[in-house]
Amino acid sequence: MPLSSPILFITRTYPPIIGGMENLSFDLTTTIEKLTPTYIIKNVYGKKGLPFFVPYALIKAIYLIITKKIKIVHLSDGVLSPVGLALKIIFPKIKIAINIHGLDLTYAEKLPFYYYSNVLPIRKLDLIIPVSLDTKEECLKYGIEGNKITYIPNGTHSDRYYLKIIHENPKEKIRTIKKILPDIASKIDFSEKFVILFLGRLAKRKGMAWFTKEVMLKLPQVAVLIIAGDGPDKGKIEKIVEEKHLQDRVFLLGKVSEKVKKLVLNISDILVMPNIKVPGDKEGFGITAIEAGACALPPIVSDIEGLKNAITNKENGLRLPSKDSKKYIGVIKFLMENPEYRKELSLGSREYVRENFDWKIVGERYMGEFIKLEKLTKSK
Repeated sequence: MPLSSPILFITRTYPPIIGGMENLSFDLTTTIEKLTPTYIIKNVYGKKGLPFFVPYALIKAIYLIITKKIKIVHLSDGVLSPVGLALKIIFPKIKIAINIHGLDLTYAEKLPFYYYSNVLPIRKLDLIIPVSLDTKEECLKYGIEGNKITYIPNGTHSDRYYLKIIHENPKEKIRTIKKILPDIASKIDFSEKFVILFLGRLAKRKGMAWFTKEVMLKLPQVAVLIIAGDGPDKGKIEKIVEEKHLQDRVFLLGKVSEKVKKLVLNISDILVMPNIKVPGDKEGFGITAIEAGACALPPIVSDIEGLKNAITNKENGLRLPSKDSKKYIGVIKFLMENPEYRKELSLGSREYVRENFDWKIVGERYMGEFIKLEKLTKSK
């Protein structure tokens, strides 16, 4: 049932820039626009466009609220909270919702001024939507009223990255790898190797430098690691690979296209997200784990922060103690030696994601909250 007036989405993260928050903004807006009229103000230029986008978004939002009789505004993240506060001051009757991610609050630990410029304005908004229960706890810790908070997890389209033909036809798998990743295909015999995948930004909290040094080195030679992503820890990982002579077992692809991302999610045996705790830098949810599960690629993740909400242990992956190399090595060896269990976990992961994290389900939860907000605008 559509709302009586359009929703205005304001997002500073939107494709063609690639990333988890960009995907969330795109999926949320395109899902809701199928259910009710919407308008969107979006930044498609990434961080470099942000200084210009914020004043532009405020001015355009004022225009749209007046001309389109908008009663509900949704903000993509905490960086935009000052825009939300300004709109609340100008239009006291409108309702403003905001998504909160892992760093939207904890960034104040690095930059105290951010607490006053962004965290305090969040408290004044009407609906706070953390993307994980861990982030919900942060909201409460930073003084946000509990009755304003509704946890809604990140979602994915279950078939967006899933390549059914690769899972059903080994010959097609090899052919596709040779076509899209010829350099890797010349170095790895995918019919013989156990392929471990990491996909994401190589930040310290992702734990890939630790994993490469403390886990990969002690796994059987048949195990190879594909690292798809870029970031500040890349040089550190490259140094470990060189020092430990892992050049024939660890392959860094750098930043990859959507085509390559889709391929590696379907040709690997497990995904790893061995996150470690870094003060002021938290994993908000771990959308890559959900995307992997949708591709029948079981995620093996650290049992910390937002990853605890993305993965239900033994349902759509496995959660392990962070920085416990013995546990990581033991579990990965078990999966290598027990293909039937791995297959069962793979199929279970895909089914679990389809039933709990598909955007058809997540979109309904958002729509339900928007309906509640609209009722509040009519009651006053």
